[in-house]
Amino acid sequence: MEPLDVDVDALTRGAEQLAEAKESVRQTFESFQAAVGGYEHAFGGDEIGMLLGVAHQACVEALAECLSTNITELESYAEGLRGMAESYRAVEDGVTGALRSILDKLG
Repeated sequence: MEPLDVDVDALTRGAEQLAEAKESVRQTFESFQAAVGGYEHAFGGDEIGMLLGVAHQACVEALAECLSTNITELESYAEGLRGMAESYRAVEDGVTGALRSILDKLG
C-alpha cells in the first residue's frame, strides 16, 4: 500500500480559495439580482408582455435558487476542507508528540 502523504497547508489554502470563490459568486449573484430587478416591469402590461414577464421571473427565480444552492455548497466544501486540515494537523501533532515522548524515554 502506498503511504498517505497529506499536504495540510494545501488543504488549508484550498479551503481559503473555495471561501474566496464563494464570496465572488455571492457578489456576482447580488449584482445580477440588482440588475435584473430593473427589468421587472419592462415587458409592458399587455398579454404578451405579461407572459414574457412571467417567463422572465421564472427564469430569474430558477437561476437564483441554483446560485444560492451553489453558494451554500461552496461554503460547506470550504468548511469540510478546513476540518480535514485541522484533523490531519492534530494527528500529525499527536504522532510527533508521541514519538518525542518515546525518544525522551529512550534517552
